[in-house]
Amino acid sequence: MQGLPMHVDLQNTEQSLFQDRYRVAAQAKVRGILERVQQQHLFCSLHFAQAEHSFSSVLLPGAEPKELLFDLPIDFPAALALPADVTVLVRLDGVMTGFRSQCLQRRDDMLQVAFPQALYQLQRRQLYRVPPAISDPDEVRIQRRGASALVGRMQDISIGGQRILLRQVPAGPLPRVGDVLPAISFALRDSPLITVSASVCFVSAPQADTLALGVCFLDLPRPAADLIAQYVQARDREILQVLGIGLPGSSGVFREKKTSLLRRWWRGA
Repeated sequence: MQGLPMHVDLQNTEQSLFQDRYRVAAQAKVRGILERVQQQHLFCSLHFAQAEHSFSSVLLPGAEPKELLFDLPIDFPAALALPADVTVLVRLDGVMTGFRSQCLQRRDDMLQVAFPQALYQLQRRQLYRVPPAISDPDEVRIQRRGASALVGRMQDISIGGQRILLRQVPAGPLPRVGDVLPAISFALRDSPLITVSASVCFVSAPQADTLALGVCFLDLPRPAADLIAQYVQARDREILQVLGIGLPGSSGVFREKKTSLLRRWWRGA
């Protein structure tokens, strides 16, 4: 399977996933999760800082306790020097799952990866933040009490709130954490204008005449919540498709454990 281009969505995924609150540290649980990934033959997305794109592979059986074995991706560059740091992402039962480790060496037609010290799972799908696509609307208009209105650009959104970038720092008082915003208005792809109240959750320090704020939606009406949830899920699927993360490796009936047959099957040979 052809590797897929890396872009800002990978950075967004990593920033969302690799947080202490999503960390699975118990080694027994980590092993159990990775065994399920291997048994279900899910496609994993392998990312190396030295490579221009990601690589799709499957986790192979037969590894030693302190390692993982991945089938050597079809287009894996011979010039990529090992050992090298690697980020592995996969979608397991609808949950984004990933770890950071070190790819130690090529061994036969496999990549030997050190068993990870920790694994991360993003459990709260609805609260997963996604960036808008380049072609999607991203303008956000912000009404404030006792201060001038602001216009910003949506950086990401979830059903719980959004991050907004102001291209110009307000001349008057800056938004503060805890401020209630009577109305913020924005549109999503193919949606009518959505207007909701919100509170300011964080404010960045102004940099180069820009300011970022995070807002949490207040009393989100059900129709607006449904529109946002649908958009988040659609963008989540698009991002996973572009990154090649967690696509089903089989219909679930394939149970052959032999490494050579598994390789031939997923490569279409």
